[in-house]
Amino acid sequence: MASLTLCTQLWANEIQKGEYLARAADCVGCHTSNPSRPFAGGYRVPTPFGDVYSTNITPDPDTGIGRYSADEFVRAVQKGIRRDGADLYPAMPYDSFAAMSREDVLAVRAFLLAQPPISQPRPQNILPFPFNQRWILVLWKLANLRTGNFTPDPSRTAGWNRGAYLVEVLGHCGACHTPRNTTFGMDENRKLAGGTAGIWQAFNITGDKIAGVGGWSDDELFRFLKTGAVPGKAYAGGPMAETVMNSLQHLSDEDIHAIVAYLRDVPAQPGDERQPRFSWGNAPVTAGGAGAKTQGSGSIDGDTLYRSLCSGCHGMKGRGSPDGSYPSLIHNTALGAATPENVVMTILEGIKAGDVAGRKSMAAFSGWLDDGQVAALANYVTARFGNPDLSVTAADVRQMRAGSTTSQTIMVLTAQSLVVGGAVLMLGLLLLLARRLHRGMTSARLMFAHRDRR
Repeated sequence: MASLTLCTQLWANEIQKGEYLARAADCVGCHTSNPSRPFAGGYRVPTPFGDVYSTNITPDPDTGIGRYSADEFVRAVQKGIRRDGADLYPAMPYDSFAAMSREDVLAVRAFLLAQPPISQPRPQNILPFPFNQRWILVLWKLANLRTGNFTPDPSRTAGWNRGAYLVEVLGHCGACHTPRNTTFGMDENRKLAGGTAGIWQAFNITGDKIAGVGGWSDDELFRFLKTGAVPGKAYAGGPMAETVMNSLQHLSDEDIHAIVAYLRDVPAQPGDERQPRFSWGNAPVTAGGAGAKTQGSGSIDGDTLYRSLCSGCHGMKGRGSPDGSYPSLIHNTALGAATPENVVMTILEGIKAGDVAGRKSMAAFSGWLDDGQVAALANYVTARFGNPDLSVTAADVRQMRAGSTTSQTIMVLTAQSLVVGGAVLMLGLLLLLARRLHRGMTSARLMFAHRDRR
């Protein structure tokens, strides 16, 4: 009986450990499309190449991981290989999870197997050719997947090493915050210098004082990671707000301090900003000023849209609410960025803040405003409260609403051209080789026939 009690307690401890690790990895964020069906998958992950839908990771035996053995689960997490041997798309950041320890992976598995099984098939991915062909993932892995467990640096403190493990491995921060290289893997030469999460811009979080977080204090970084809000600096939006809500707010203070310690040591990487994003804070402009109107549904007044839709929460002067539940638009990194994507996406999709630290969510206006109205409002708020150099057109909004940007479209077309060109080149080489072999065999037959006649 004592032995059974001990085993039960050990298994309970393993599940508890796995729950914390799953929080740190934000498994629920990407594997939940309906909050009432956690971990059942179906969440749409937008990529430059199309939409990938997350898998069901509940213990359901048919649509989930119920039939995965321990080794098969570890292989899926660390190497991106399904139980049936098919390669997983790197929308799942297994290029980061590759360095997870086997013990941590199995603890996450123990937690997931303790959840209620939910039968929910995964929707089909929406990917154009050739990205709908899984064989190309073999090439991607050859170029970008590095296996091997995380190795602590003995010259660093335990806190620094813990932060490195959380940032680089469990938290997979680089999946969004590191730009991509020519093979669409993480560019390790520009680690954490800013990337994308769908259309959203994931900002530079290196120590650069202008483009990154070099101008933030340790306390400000801690507060942002823990609550998603630092008045006078930034308010988390888009995927980052959801990460704070689902993951970061649940981490221990010790782990958040470890993340800050590690980020402080990441080499500074410059960006396109002329001044820190949080430093913008313009004096109010009159209605009809810069950015107030843009093409779309006739002549659209950004000031009128702001008064009717935004001022009730953010105030006429954009200073937000006194208790901080509604953020200030002045000294706000979203409006002071070098590109307009986050402002536009905030208007279209709103913000899911989850009432973390009392912060309220924001409604999505994609169903209320047309492309011209969104552009007018975006131009108005950036001109009045943020970076006045930003400008967006109705055509830009239309493209973002459809799930792409001009740079991403160019990237996809370039990738398609490279893959198709490579396939044509390979086919040409194979045909040339086959032709030469055919000629060689023909010559050999003629030579033997000539000898036979002699």
